[in-house]
Amino acid sequence: MEINDILHGLNTKAALKQTVYRNTLEIFKTFKAKAKDIAQILAPEALKNDGDVEIEFMDQGDFEFSLKFSGDTLVFQMHTNVFAFDDQHPVNKLAYTQADEKRAYFGMIHMYNFLSDSIKYNRLNDLGAIIGRLFINYENHFYVEGVRQLNFLFKNLTEDILEENSIEKIIEQSMLYCLDFDLQVPPIEQVEHMSVAQKLNFNAEQGNPTAKSLGFQLNSER
Repeated sequence: MEINDILHGLNTKAALKQTVYRNTLEIFKTFKAKAKDIAQILAPEALKNDGDVEIEFMDQGDFEFSLKFSGDTLVFQMHTNVFAFDDQHPVNKLAYTQADEKRAYFGMIHMYNFLSDSIKYNRLNDLGAIIGRLFINYENHFYVEGVRQLNFLFKNLTEDILEENSIEKIIEQSMLYCLDFDLQVPPIEQVEHMSVAQKLNFNAEQGNPTAKSLGFQLNSER
């Protein structure tokens, strides 16, 4: 009977996805705690050199938090769904996942870099750039796709287990990337005209649309 097939799916795949979701949520709470700790450690040290350098942790609910450090803000967002990669993805070719297909279902956490002023001045047209996304399965094994160091430091799904030390390292490497990734002057052709709406928005403290990167691509070349 089809009803039995439905029950089997609910008792296996649906239950697994709930397990992955709960696991990812607990991991996300640990990310929050570590980010808060990092902010508390860095803030007084940074102020010794420059009283205007702000470092602040901001909790924005169950599925989002931010870490502001001077001109950069890192935004971490947990997706509430569970994902699988396509059949051709390297993750699905590992002996680790082929030995147990349940290992190939993942919760996902996105990491975005925004300019702090974009958020401070509510510049609604500004863009944040994704710098990485973390995938974690029900066994706490994890895998990161990202830019520069985030694209090669955390690629061993078979052996890498997400613990407090690795969470701290992911946050720190994300911050280092943001600090190294400077705001680039756009080509003059992109800013040679200003509409009346843009001018009025500027007066309303929204400013000109700004982002660290235009046409951002998630790859290992940055």
